[in-house]
Amino acid sequence: MKHLFYKFCLNNKVPKLLIALISITLLFASCDTNNKSSDYSKVTSPIDFTPNIPVDVDPAVQQKLKDEGNIYQLNEAFNMYSWQAFIAIQWPRDKDGNALPNFNDEGEPTWLGWKEAFQVYRSDGYKPAPWGSPRNDSGLGLPTDALGDSDSRIILSSVTPTHPNNFNITDEVDQAFAGKLFDQNGNVVVYEVLMNREEYDYIIDSTLYNINGQINFSKNNTEANFPIGNYDTGELGAVEIKFAWKILEDTDYKDRYFTDEGYLINEATGELDTIPTLLGMIGMHISQKTPTGKQWVWSTFEHIDNLRQNSFEKDGKTIVVSPSLRDPDCEICPANVDVTNGTTYTFNDSDHGSYWTISGDTINKYYASSDVMKTQAKRMIDIPVRVQNINKQMQAYFKQQNSVWQYYELIDTQYPLDQNAIPTISTSTEYIIPGTVTNKPGGDPNLALLTNLTMETFFQTGNQIAGLMETSPFPPSGITIFGTESCMGCHSSARIYNSYSFSNGKISFGKGGQLSGDFSWLMGKAKWNDSIPKPTQ
Repeated sequence: MKHLFYKFCLNNKVPKLLIALISITLLFASCDTNNKSSDYSKVTSPIDFTPNIPVDVDPAVQQKLKDEGNIYQLNEAFNMYSWQAFIAIQWPRDKDGNALPNFNDEGEPTWLGWKEAFQVYRSDGYKPAPWGSPRNDSGLGLPTDALGDSDSRIILSSVTPTHPNNFNITDEVDQAFAGKLFDQNGNVVVYEVLMNREEYDYIIDSTLYNINGQINFSKNNTEANFPIGNYDTGELGAVEIKFAWKILEDTDYKDRYFTDEGYLINEATGELDTIPTLLGMIGMHISQKTPTGKQWVWSTFEHIDNLRQNSFEKDGKTIVVSPSLRDPDCEICPANVDVTNGTTYTFNDSDHGSYWTISGDTINKYYASSDVMKTQAKRMIDIPVRVQNINKQMQAYFKQQNSVWQYYELIDTQYPLDQNAIPTISTSTEYIIPGTVTNKPGGDPNLALLTNLTMETFFQTGNQIAGLMETSPFPPSGITIFGTESCMGCHSSARIYNSYSFSNGKISFGKGGQLSGDFSWLMGKAKWNDSIPKPTQ
């Protein structure tokens, strides 16, 4: 029946997007009535499998759905786009960087050939090595044997030069504007950020990789402007990706994770471990600048075992998989508590129970079920049904191939409905709800809120005074809203260096306004080129 449907659609020139969206209903009907492993061969993918990252959702389709007011279906189209981007970025390649014929072929993932953030925004401010060159020291003084292991991740810490404690936007051990996330083994979740060739070339050509270059750039430009790509020619725009990695132990079900090895820095000694650690991917964030999205398109994925109990059958027995970021047996454990952002934490015993205290906080005591620090993560916004639908399809498709990607899911996609809409003004005298929250970045986002629990755990606060994160109203509005955070809203505050000044004989560097960093927090990681003397007063 399904094949007849496709033949009918093709013969009658039904648009491919519509075919895919209608097929979702057909496929779910098949999955619901044939929910056995032997029937997974009947499941087809709702998207095309290709090593080419999609440039955008077809602008003509976007406009048609907008004109019809069909934002639900437009959201579905962007969720298909997100899965396509996820697959293309993970697509296996040979040692020469050529895409292998099939997605399930053995090869290195495409992103492994991209540039890590610390390679581009070097700690010494020097010009990065050419694209495709071996990973070099980037001024960090890391051991050459680790840097030469191109297949392994290099996980920096807050004690390395590019990650000072007072600026942890892309720290590999801290979350943005927050502290550490501990899994249920008591290990810290670690991160890394990479960029594609298009973004790298723009940074090099515009000399944005150090503070000197950004200041010179700002003499003629108020904002950075990464490439958007071209839908008609297939030319790709700038893409950044961020990974969240969990340290895998013997008690973890390793075959449920996409794994890689990583060299971790010991925060106590500042030394890089000599033996790599096995890591499992638990989160992946994709941000892409597109022809219809100058505020970028934001696609965020997580592992299905992060927050939910799951199970599988083995040797006739049901194996229950406990969540890696939540303890389902501790219903009263306080959720999403950041105990490390510039603080220390202490385990305490009392007649009334065990609890954690945080330095600088003389009031709160946080109930502890163990003397091992574990974050009790909780999602404040459910994954929408429309996203769950395509996730079920993709997971069923991957399961029939015994692929590890059956254990991953899209959380949602945020994109601008009107990229020419300017940000709603938020100043000390003007703060109007809801616009200054829902349209903080401009672009009239399709979603007001979107976060990844592995990367923005501590923004899951729920009811709060209006104003998200660093843009709280001045003075406070006194109006309570429900809030987590917004990918577009948060990143719209990224800024570029544009000036320097002196105070008491010390130099400091100024930054441009909102949007000046073109939604890339990496701009703020730039350092002064230390081969050039800094200006003197």
